[in-house]
Amino acid sequence: MTTHAGKIEMHFLAIAVILCAMTYLIKDIAHQIADGTLNARDHIENCLAAIDDKNGQGQNTFIETYHDRARAEADAVDTARKNGWALPPFAGVSLSIKDLFDVAGDVTKAGSILLADSPPAKKDATIVARLRQAGFILIGRTNMTEFAFSGLGMNVHYGNPLSPYDRKTGRVAGGSSSGSAVSVSDNMAAISIGSDTGGSTRAPASYCGIVGLKPSTARMPSDGVFPLSPSFDAAGPMGNSVACVSIIDSIMAGGVGVSETPFNPDGLRLAIPDGYLMENLDAEVATAFDAAIDRLRDAGVHVQKIRLDALEAMRPSNNTKSIVSAEAYAVHRQWLESDQSDKYDPFIGHRLRGGADILAADYIAMFEKRDTVCHNIKMQTRGFDALVLPTTPGIAPAINAMPTRDKQLEMNARSLRNTAISNYLDRPTISIPCHKSGTAPVGLSLMGSRHHDRRLLAIAEGLEAIIRG
Repeated sequence: MTTHAGKIEMHFLAIAVILCAMTYLIKDIAHQIADGTLNARDHIENCLAAIDDKNGQGQNTFIETYHDRARAEADAVDTARKNGWALPPFAGVSLSIKDLFDVAGDVTKAGSILLADSPPAKKDATIVARLRQAGFILIGRTNMTEFAFSGLGMNVHYGNPLSPYDRKTGRVAGGSSSGSAVSVSDNMAAISIGSDTGGSTRAPASYCGIVGLKPSTARMPSDGVFPLSPSFDAAGPMGNSVACVSIIDSIMAGGVGVSETPFNPDGLRLAIPDGYLMENLDAEVATAFDAAIDRLRDAGVHVQKIRLDALEAMRPSNNTKSIVSAEAYAVHRQWLESDQSDKYDPFIGHRLRGGADILAADYIAMFEKRDTVCHNIKMQTRGFDALVLPTTPGIAPAINAMPTRDKQLEMNARSLRNTAISNYLDRPTISIPCHKSGTAPVGLSLMGSRHHDRRLLAIAEGLEAIIRG
């Protein structure tokens, strides 16, 4: 008979087994390049081969790639290592970035054709600069929903990246960081960075079977990042493991690039927000989520359903106007009211115009209400280590099931229903795959306390193997 202590030991061993079974774990790649068992050039060539595969998703996943630059930088890493020269900690590891981050000398198009003639950026976004200084090799700019304003990830200008699940049918990768998610799931890059205003790192992570993190909003510098809603935007990492995104989160925030010591799951307290966030789940989501909760309980985690009335008042149907809509319209007003407006994807243009009639008084009142809700939820959940819920209520929807704008609007709202609340509450949230291998990807989200991002990551690292099963 296995003792409880034995179960805990087996749990931590399981973490190592699961992570070793994955591809492109950045700590492993960095170590292999540093000790000479892997050439940086070989790693980069493998990524480029995946991008260039005519039967793959590279054409729809990337808006721009840096083949020659990436090869040259990889060769420089290999030369430096052979000569015994000092290298940054993640020298040679591949990185993709969402098309709304500035790269010196490039035009930041944000997934649109509207900005194609804009002047090139004069310098890298601070986040990009920090990652490159840590040694990461930028392999390309990933496709995204135009101007990051949809949870589906489709783009009429640059194509539709597809979820790795059921590609014959053709399912969305989730948005808006669709290309970022597929670049990781398809081994085109070891790690990627996206942005999250209402779920744009987590919905794609859920639909593509990877890990995605939304940090607290103020945690990351926003300079050099094309905005959607400055009050909600948060740049975040996407990768194959919690440790991967933890390392990238550290670097993005100005740290040295470390993961956290995993929390022991025994005794952790998680709360399931009972109510609309748990309603109308696809069967695949409900089955995978319930099984993950059972595994967590078996490992000694205390999981309790709680009713949060303030969240119930936030049902999307009760809130037709939003801070995001108002701020997004303010960013785009000059173009929407110009002769350039026909360059928008009609679906995106329609959504952006939804913020045109929000009064200043309404905008101010929405912030006052947000402060009240955040305080109430903080008081009601302070006895728990994190909230736990399905990342999305459904699996990745098929593109051909959304033939009209109304259907796209419906599925967009569904894709972001469970994720948007984290942005509203400004709480760090991470999505971890919880489905069985070979089945439709399903994400389980852990929502931490505001500004306690690294504690959430330590909790997530301690629970990851259990959640994955």
